[in-house]
Amino acid sequence: MEIDIDYELDAVARRVEQTEQRAAARLERVGPVTGQASNGAVTVEVRPGGQLSQVQLTPAALAGGAEALAAQIMVLAGQATRRAGAAMHQALAPVLGPEGERHLASLGYEPIEDEGEDPVFDSPLGPPPRRPRR
Repeated sequence: MEIDIDYELDAVARRVEQTEQRAAARLERVGPVTGQASNGAVTVEVRPGGQLSQVQLTPAALAGGAEALAAQIMVLAGQATRRAGAAMHQALAPVLGPEGERHLASLGYEPIEDEGEDPVFDSPLGPPPRRPRR
């Protein structure tokens, strides 16, 4: 049995092109992700790949001091980055299949198990410390 290498290479090239087109169409629907403190004083925007693209502060954001403000920005950016990764995963996993899904996870694009409120989202210093049991 003889294999037609040109035919096989063309078939692979067609599948790659189709996958590229499907992925591009799905990525067009993924926009930036925004994280905002409940009081609206700090807002961050992250691009679909996870890059921080914008930080907006109101005068109220400065009231807590530099350390609290920096911590809140980091928390909000982290949450927005996780959500952006989940959006990328949701957009690309159906196109790429199981192997692609593992590759997405290796890049940090993983689904979010619970899309409810993140317990550290509104707290500039993260969750409260745990008290030792007596």
